[in-house]
Amino acid sequence: MNYHEPYPALQQLTYLNTASCGLLSTKTQQVIQQATQQYAQQGSVVRDAWYSELNAIRQISAEFIGANPSEIALIGNFTNGIYQVAQLLQNYRRVLVVADDYPSLLLPWHLLGFEVFTVAALSDGSIPVETIEQSIRQHNIEILAVSHVQYSSGFRLPLNELGQVCRSTNTKLIVDATQSLGVIPIDLYQTPVDVLISSGYKWLTAGLGNGLLYIRQELHAELRPKLLGFGAVGSSFSAQAIDNIPFTPETLEAGHYNFFSLLALKQAIEELQEVRINRIFEKVMQLRYQLIESLPNSAQLVSDYDNKNSSSIVVIRAPEGAEEQLKTQGIITSTRPKGLRVSPHFYNSGADIQQLCSALATL
Repeated sequence: MNYHEPYPALQQLTYLNTASCGLLSTKTQQVIQQATQQYAQQGSVVRDAWYSELNAIRQISAEFIGANPSEIALIGNFTNGIYQVAQLLQNYRRVLVVADDYPSLLLPWHLLGFEVFTVAALSDGSIPVETIEQSIRQHNIEILAVSHVQYSSGFRLPLNELGQVCRSTNTKLIVDATQSLGVIPIDLYQTPVDVLISSGYKWLTAGLGNGLLYIRQELHAELRPKLLGFGAVGSSFSAQAIDNIPFTPETLEAGHYNFFSLLALKQAIEELQEVRINRIFEKVMQLRYQLIESLPNSAQLVSDYDNKNSSSIVVIRAPEGAEEQLKTQGIITSTRPKGLRVSPHFYNSGADIQQLCSALATL
């Protein structure tokens, strides 16, 4: 597979930084441009017409993760989503997280007064499921909040195993899928997850200001809306009736919609579906293997995991200043706490990997 052409950035950059920010395709860019032009020319006329698109966006998002559209909320970003979820779950108090997980996932539990427990990754960045289960049982944990893929190491937690542990301990499983959705297959019909949240600007390649939030149907009855707006209550409502408004994920969509970003999300998912997520994952794993096999002696592999725990993120120990030196050659990566992070997507090629490794050998 060679998908360079639809992504303009690849005409001038060796872009290996999707874990930081995914690229826009030409078609997705055109969708945004067309939408802004229509809005400039028609204002409320086209805005009102776009409301009919919302169900289609929820539908395609649900299909992509193996869920029902009634379980999907359209959100602006992960941080917005996780704070809303934490407020919804304040009847649960004991939360387990992974130390050094992504800050946006960790902060809400501390700021909103939950009792927070942590498990630490091993020195190689791996996180044994057995360690998580032991902590859940030891501390009577009620919520486990984890990233599917760790941003600083690329370690991938096995969602199905975690889900089974959480079901057996009556623990709610909340997953940040921002570093996996769009590159790793996820099927929530088969995997027991209670809440899954993802921004769209990384592996979904949907640009800034969009994302999706899944809440398992069986949870809806025990939740009460914490954030309501005009869309949920209309222009006239009784304050006494607020408590009777049932929770659905749509009640989380308070305020006006960023239709430009949501239409981009729909287009991006359609393009990923056309390629097929299983092929995307296979391609990225091939690039991962090529990178590991081609690393020069000056670059040591950090994220050395088996297939079950590998992801599209590869972290290496490279010479100091490697990110900036590579950037001068048009090779884009990121420096993270554990080393230089390389994150190819399906639009990358073996030539990109070879160019990176050749450059690393000269640093």
